[in-house]
Amino acid sequence: MKVIFALGIAFLLLFCKALTPSKMAAGDEPVTGPQAAAVKPRSANHMVYDAQRRQMILLAAPRQAEREEMWGWDGKQWQFIPGTGPLVREFSGAAYDARRKRVVLYGGMGLQTREDRRGDTWEWDGKTWQQMTDASAGTRDHHALAYDEARGKTVMFGGNKAGEHLETDTWEWDGAKWTQVATQGPGGRAHFALVYDSRRKQVVLFGGLGEGYKYHNDTWAWDGKTWQKLSEEGPPRRSHHRMAFDSRRGEIILFGGLKTGQPTQALDDTWVWDGQRWQEIKTTGPGRRSGHVMAYDAARGKTMLYGGGFWDGKVVTRYDDTGEWDGNNWKRVN
Repeated sequence: MKVIFALGIAFLLLFCKALTPSKMAAGDEPVTGPQAAAVKPRSANHMVYDAQRRQMILLAAPRQAEREEMWGWDGKQWQFIPGTGPLVREFSGAAYDARRKRVVLYGGMGLQTREDRRGDTWEWDGKTWQQMTDASAGTRDHHALAYDEARGKTVMFGGNKAGEHLETDTWEWDGAKWTQVATQGPGGRAHFALVYDSRRKQVVLFGGLGEGYKYHNDTWAWDGKTWQKLSEEGPPRRSHHRMAFDSRRGEIILFGGLKTGQPTQALDDTWVWDGQRWQEIKTTGPGRRSGHVMAYDAARGKTMLYGGGFWDGKVVTRYDDTGEWDGNNWKRVN
């Protein structure tokens, strides 16, 4: 579906437009050497919680860098994690495999051309990145990953392979190979949110952009065998939103996104899913945005949010702030 790529590339370019010199200096230059720990991450691709090391791991893709950057959050500040990882990319998928204690990264697109599509699997064990051999489900981008703790599998859904249409198949990674486990379920889509609900032992999907410019507000669950539609009520239709599962409270937190697919329609709403229905939480949020990242910090009992931005039709605003949700309120912490 070519329209998905038109929107995706436009959205990518949106946050790469020239900003003020100070913002460009903090956001687009590669970070190397001892000074790396003194600055913040750039616009982020993914954020996952590393339970083994009890810290947030953020993957960033600065346009001037050759390789993905990694940052760690210790509850007070970001620290640059040196190392040689995968080639820089956008629209990839990532999750943390708690059983094997590894960050898993799959696929995506290079930043220079839409023809540069990836079908590689990488894992980070806390010290080094390793590209897994003979471990591909084919080129794919605009997909999402979530780790199923009960079954010990990383689940992949959605996105597309060649830009002509969106995929409806589901794949699982066991640490050695990818296996296609379903071909039907939620309609093909991109820019949706996917997260694992450990209380109900299911992977939950919400929203996204489907074929024919259709924006979704449906909620689906994967139990390891089949997809089941849970709801078509709740947050308005949207894309580019993010979710995280709060294991202490047993609920999914959703924030922000694009209401109509236009950068000027970024949202600033917070919703909670309790396994049966969505409820909007009327509170002051971190500010309207899309393209941000979120993950739950199990050690601190907080949902963390980083970055994102919006366009008001004239000026691009790109955030490098860090916020946290305690179950009732948002608070900026960095």
